[in-house]
Amino acid sequence: MTQTVRATSRAILTEITARGKHSVRQVAAWIQGSKSSVHRHQQATVRRNQHPESRLWETPEGEAWLMRLVFATLFTFGLQRQVGADTLSTFFKLIQLETHVGVSPTALRSLLAQMEALLPQFQQACEASIPPKTRPAVLAADETFPGDGLLLVLMELCSGYILVEESSPDRDYNAWLAQSAPRLQALGLEVKQAISDRAKALIKLAQDGFHCVSGADLFHEQYNLSRWLAPALGRLKGHAEKACQSVQSALAKAKPAQVAVLEAGLEKAFEVFEQAEEAQQAYHDQLLGISEALHPFALADNACQTSDSVVSQLEQRVHALETLAQQQGIPDKDGAVQTFRNQIEALASHVRIWWEWVEDILREFAVDEPTRHWLTDRLLPLMYWHHQQEKTQHPAHRQRYREAWQQAVEAWEADPFWSELSQSERERWQAWAHWMVRQFHRSSSALEGRNGCLSQMYHTGRGLTPARLKALTVIHNYGIRRSDGTTAAQRLFEVPFPDLFEELIGQMGALPLPRKSRQRLRPNPLLRPLVPA
Repeated sequence: MTQTVRATSRAILTEITARGKHSVRQVAAWIQGSKSSVHRHQQATVRRNQHPESRLWETPEGEAWLMRLVFATLFTFGLQRQVGADTLSTFFKLIQLETHVGVSPTALRSLLAQMEALLPQFQQACEASIPPKTRPAVLAADETFPGDGLLLVLMELCSGYILVEESSPDRDYNAWLAQSAPRLQALGLEVKQAISDRAKALIKLAQDGFHCVSGADLFHEQYNLSRWLAPALGRLKGHAEKACQSVQSALAKAKPAQVAVLEAGLEKAFEVFEQAEEAQQAYHDQLLGISEALHPFALADNACQTSDSVVSQLEQRVHALETLAQQQGIPDKDGAVQTFRNQIEALASHVRIWWEWVEDILREFAVDEPTRHWLTDRLLPLMYWHHQQEKTQHPAHRQRYREAWQQAVEAWEADPFWSELSQSERERWQAWAHWMVRQFHRSSSALEGRNGCLSQMYHTGRGLTPARLKALTVIHNYGIRRSDGTTAAQRLFEVPFPDLFEELIGQMGALPLPRKSRQRLRPNPLLRPLVPA
């Protein structure tokens, strides 16, 4: 209906413009319509064209751009940023669109609800078009609590594809399995490893539900150590700094007889402050070392690491932290050290599982020993450290990874094996190595970031309805792109999909027509008209 009305108005306007000023009767004869219809559309055109740019929206190109503007604003700010319909209505009125489009809060809420209904249908259609295939996956599972509810979130870490993001009354093993098992079966995912915190339900889900190893989350384990040591060391440094300032202040006001004593006290205070600084720096070094130890290749010489070597390095790091705490008189009331020691094997399993995965693939490819040696000792470390230095945002990590990558480049260039391969074999092994290094994961920080994003959306957007949550999940999987231009769905399924926003515009239909709102007069009961007696 709206499309027909706009097309008729546009045809009448075009006819009048082409033929000049003519009577309503003549225009009606030209377009083979009634006089009343022509007059009505002429009046509507006059009411709409109140601004210098109004005639642009009467053209087919202008109308198409106007639809894109309105839908893009609702999609970006209304759905993704949780901006309210009242604020969006004010924005559209400020750019003078209220005479061409229905931009009342009610009309905009209807458009947002239509988008929320169409987005899950888009994901269902895309998943139904995926070729049947078994796909290996590394998953991360966690629950989040936006407001008073409970959400179960399951993500494929390599691609960032959200498999499950549903509300649930419980978070036990049965609730997790009921949500995740149908999704894995429908998408053909074979779980190689599941990373999570040490919740018993999630460990059981990995072992009994996914039939894989449950790996500990490095993010949570480092956080537990930081929560124990970082505040205590910060307080010690703060107290030492205040003591130095106090002695300096007293020294500035001291009498000559007290100067020698205060200077000795100031020297002692500075010594204590330096010890506190050194202790804090040692803590940061050991915490950084825990992260640097958990890689399939050693940072020092790019040697292939085993789970036993990782266990040894982690034990040394946590022992150093324990010794540091004892020297500073910091008690471990909650048993943070023992908790970390209990998870060392689960942390080292990331390296073991990844190397077993590599060996299984090379065995399946039936590669000879020279090729295997070149792949594991030359190509994989080269690709791995390049991927890590591009991925990390920590300056110290980036520098260390760059140094390891440069060593790998030198070793790779010194090996003549690469020059002996054909171009097709080079491209094949390079693509495989790039895919393989992206499968190594030791943390569920991507999932934690998603949970934080949902929490922020809940609080700033006055809640998350089930329909809005489903829409946000689809936008995350098919709408958000990384720097390489790929979406999470493209990275997981390795097939192209239609552009989400373009498909959405094609199904939304025409924009609502503007209506003249009724101004409701609310009489003031205190202002009563005078009535003659």
